[in-house]
Amino acid sequence: MMKTALVLGTNAGQADLIRYLKSAGWTVIGCSPIPGEVGQQFCDAVEHVNIVDLDALEALARKHNVDLIYSISSDVAIKSVVALSERMGLPHFFDSAFIDLLDNKAALRAFLAQHDLSPVPFRHVASAEEATGWSAFPCVVKPVDAQGQRGVVKVSNSAELMDAVKQGLEISRSKKAIIEGYLDGVEVSCNVLICGGKTQMKALSERLVHKDLALGLPAGHLIPPVHVSAKHQEEALALVDAIIAKMNHKAGVLYFQMIITEDGPRVVEIAPRLDGCHMWRLIKASYGADLIQMTVDCLTGNPVDHVPPEYSGANMELMFQQMPPGDGLDRARFPKPENAVYHEYRYENGEAVRAVNGTLEVIGYYVRESA
Repeated sequence: MMKTALVLGTNAGQADLIRYLKSAGWTVIGCSPIPGEVGQQFCDAVEHVNIVDLDALEALARKHNVDLIYSISSDVAIKSVVALSERMGLPHFFDSAFIDLLDNKAALRAFLAQHDLSPVPFRHVASAEEATGWSAFPCVVKPVDAQGQRGVVKVSNSAELMDAVKQGLEISRSKKAIIEGYLDGVEVSCNVLICGGKTQMKALSERLVHKDLALGLPAGHLIPPVHVSAKHQEEALALVDAIIAKMNHKAGVLYFQMIITEDGPRVVEIAPRLDGCHMWRLIKASYGADLIQMTVDCLTGNPVDHVPPEYSGANMELMFQQMPPGDGLDRARFPKPENAVYHEYRYENGEAVRAVNGTLEVIGYYVRESA
């Protein structure tokens, strides 16, 4: 019997999930208030409902008699996924309390500090005045609950701090911000799948990021990490294991972002979802394992095979093609590399690039063997 899935969001990240579900024989209902997003062309039906309106979403889910509600790459969507699945008794990872913990950067810092894991100085603020007296510079100011590097500002001195905090508060959904000590070093990510009480996948990658005005925005990812020693890779994986043990969940997807500092690996953030960078394609090219398929299998009670974290194949990279928002895309400026094993554009030729982070937007990406 064919099953029906409701996917919250229909952007390029969700399109990966939608296409997989369709290939696996699911009927897919896409949900987004934004018409014309790329994932909508792959759906059996599209409903233009706000993905944070739980009552409207519940009515929609019952209308289509869905068997699964899911989303990838979106912190906002995953909150609704879990809350709605809890309401309707449908399969889901984690619970809303845990989702709220990871959605709040200050709460996560407090959790890590409580367990003496990844120590980083921080302060939770609800007004610019509460930043008075902060003296650890450089530092980073962030909205506590924004996604995709929105509102992240590196601050060098107290004169810059107040404006950065005001900006972070304005962008934050809860009107709160966090000040953190600046972490200097190579960035790494770790995609994790826990199923049946065991960590079935733990894929470590190097995260290439922009500096200056595009601070923290990803430029690409490498498997295996190239600029991280074997010792530091082991320490990063050990930190992931220690945090998973304290969280004590039997099943779920987690996406860790960390920086390898002089004092060891430090967590930047943890998301209760698949990443928003199409990392599953890089992982598949590197390990031969499909993380989206594994995730859906775990959610629906199908067996999931363990993927060893050791990697000994060719060096692989996932690189983003990016440009500022506003202008139309000229694909000739961003050609497909000849040796790419996968490439896609997010926009048609001439289509105006939409503002997401407002600085550099992804207009395409590719996966290939790196030099």
